[in-house]
Amino acid sequence: MTTAARTLGENALAEVEAAHAFFADWFTGRIRDPAVLETRLSTFDPAFVRISPEGRIVTAADLAALLGRRRLEEDEAFSITIEDGGIVFEGSDAALVTYVERQSSKGTETRRRATAFFLAAPAAPNGVVWRHLQETMMVSTQPTPIGGRST
Repeated sequence: MTTAARTLGENALAEVEAAHAFFADWFTGRIRDPAVLETRLSTFDPAFVRISPEGRIVTAADLAALLGRRRLEEDEAFSITIEDGGIVFEGSDAALVTYVERQSSKGTETRRRATAFFLAAPAAPNGVVWRHLQETMMVSTQPTPIGGRST
């Protein structure tokens, strides 16, 4: 489906999927050409801000530096899956979406719930650019073992 055939919210959810597929491929080295990073970074508004699960503020420049450092950091088994995507709001020039990001790395799985705000950008690959992202770590749904601690 082309970006023109989707709503702005659907474009935003498609961008969430595309970005996280890129991150998984970038961190593992499945993307061979480092120049591809510039194309991915163009999908983030210059005023982009991410609030990390720990509460740190990450700017677009910080994100570019982080991605540059983290290339080839993960092994081949690393994966990111997007679940429970939903559109909270969509207008003619912006959309707010939520999703759960599940990461599997070196035998550990984490989940974070995210809310992301996108601006319409017809020239962008999915017709939107990231403007704001808030992530919160999700506590395991596994029961706490007797005498143990939950993870």
